[in-house]
Parts: sequence; structure tokens; C-alpha cells
Amino acid sequence: MATGPTIRDVAARAGTSTAVVSYVLNDGPRPVAPATRARVLAAVAELGYRRNNLARALRANRSSTLGLVVPDLAKPFFAELTRAVEDAAFTRGFRLLVGSAHFDAERENEQLHALLDARVDAVLLVPSQEPKSAVALLRRAQIPHVLVHRTHPDTVCVAGDDTDAGRQAADHLLGHGHHNIALLGAGAGDDPVSLRARGASAALTDNDRPVPQWAVLGCPFPNLREEAYRATRTLLATRPEITAICATTDEHALGALRAASETGRRVGEDLALVSIDGTELGAYLAPALTAVTAPFDTLGADAVDAVLSSSGVAPAIRQHQFTLTVRRSCGCRS
Repeated sequence: MATGPTIRDVAARAGTSTAVVSYVLNDGPRPVAPATRARVLAAVAELGYRRNNLARALRANRSSTLGLVVPDLAKPFFAELTRAVEDAAFTRGFRLLVGSAHFDAERENEQLHALLDARVDAVLLVPSQEPKSAVALLRRAQIPHVLVHRTHPDTVCVAGDDTDAGRQAADHLLGHGHHNIALLGAGAGDDPVSLRARGASAALTDNDRPVPQWAVLGCPFPNLREEAYRATRTLLATRPEITAICATTDEHALGALRAASETGRRVGEDLALVSIDGTELGAYLAPALTAVTAPFDTLGADAVDAVLSSSGVAPAIRQHQFTLTVRRSCGCRS
């Protein structure tokens, strides 16, 4: 089997020892004369030598690599969050290995084990299920870890204030004067969709506009768009009095947009729609989607900072605020 050039080959080409080559490549621990350093670097370039980073990681017990597991990379929210984490890791000198769980607990567990086997320095997890077992696994592995976009009392968590995001979305619809508002997304757990739904429901109730049970549409993962489309189509066909929809994710909103079109409702005209997520996709829909927007860059940067300093840190929730991005789907014209 063909192999690439070795450190011995570089030393022979540069006319020096392997130890000196190592000092050049690792910037120490001993100084190397400028002329010798130049010869070594020239030999590295001529031979196309690449260091065995895995062997170095095993020796140093450090790989400069972080691991990230998300529920589904095909979903715009998780794709944008992954990009933010990768950017933050890169600027701090770390590579990122990414796995997708496809909203399956067993697959999530396998992805975590794969990252541990790859000897990553730390793990960031966006849980697709209740995270108790995943947190227990990471604690047993004694590896620094952080939960992102979801919280758990036994570890460090970086998340948006989903309850407040739901309130912001509902308050904006109330500001337009809507009385009959449907809610896409429901749940009694502590997952982001449930928290957003509860925040929206609380805002509506506080303003004497409680959502009737028939107008709260639960749409299970992972097929949110299809489930939201079917539920919204049925709702609009049977309840014409609905004039506004609060969608707890952009995926819900995409399904609602199609359903509204097929039932003859004009979003932004006779039907208002506000979403929560704020992915880039929403700006290019017709009409453009008004959304309560997650601070993706801030979440990514804080998650990486948190996981790099999480060893020995007490469990805590680091929470960030969403902001309202006004476009056309809610009926605003400016």
C-alpha cells in the first residue's frame, strides 16, 4: 500500500534530524535557526508532507476538534445553527465534526458514541429527544459538553428565550387587532416548540384572547411542514373566522403558507402569519415571512465558548433573546 512522505523523508531532504523537523512543525520546544527552518519548510512543501494529526492527538490527548449532533441538518434552523457553531469553532482554532440524529434517539446515541470514539475535545448537542440519557452518557464519558437550543438541569445549556419568543409573536398579532388566532405547535414539555406555544398562549390569555383548543394544532416532528400543511388546510377550510396564525417554527409557517394558498386565503392580506425561528429562507418567501428571529451567531459563539470552558463549571442556563423581524406576512407594509 502506498504511503505519503514521512518526517524522516523531510529530515533527509532538509539535511537535518527528525527532532529539528518536529521543532519547526510544532514551533518548539527548542528554537531553530532561521536558515534551518527555511530548509525544513521547503522540504515539507516539496514532498507534500502532512502530519499525522490523529497520532499527534493521541499523544497530546487533544485533537483541536469539537463534535456537534443536531436533530436534522436538512431543517433550515439546524443548518443555520450548525453554520454559526462551525464559524465560532473555526475562529477559535477548532474543527467541527457534525452528526445528524434525524429525530431518532438511538441514532443520536450512536452519533455521540462516534464522536467519543473520534476523541473530540468536547461535544455540543442539540437534542432531538428529552436529553436526560444523552447528558448521562456525556457525563460518564467525562468529556466537556454543552446542550444547545434546549435545557437540562444537570449541565451547561445555551438557548434562546423561547417562552419570550412566543410572547413576542403573539403580541405582534394582537397589535394588528386580531381576535381569532390559531397556534401552530403545542406541547406540555420543555422543548422549544412547547415553550414557544406556552409563551404565545399566555400572551393571548393575558390580553383576553385565549386560543380555543380546536385552534391549537399539534404538528409532530420530524415532518413538520407536511403536518402543518394538513392541519392548517383543514382548519382554514372549516373555520373561516381565523384571521391570524402564530407558527412556532418556520417549518410550521411553510406548511401554513401552502395551505393558505390552496384554500384561497391571502397571507398578509386577509390572513396574518407570524413565525418563530427567523431563518434566511423566510426573507425569500412570497410574502416574506415576519418572524421572531433566533440570534444564531450569538448562540453559536456562546455555545463554543461555554463548551471550551465547561470543565468543572456548575450546570447553568445561558439564555439569549430573540428579536422581531417585520416583513409582509403579518400585514405590515413598511
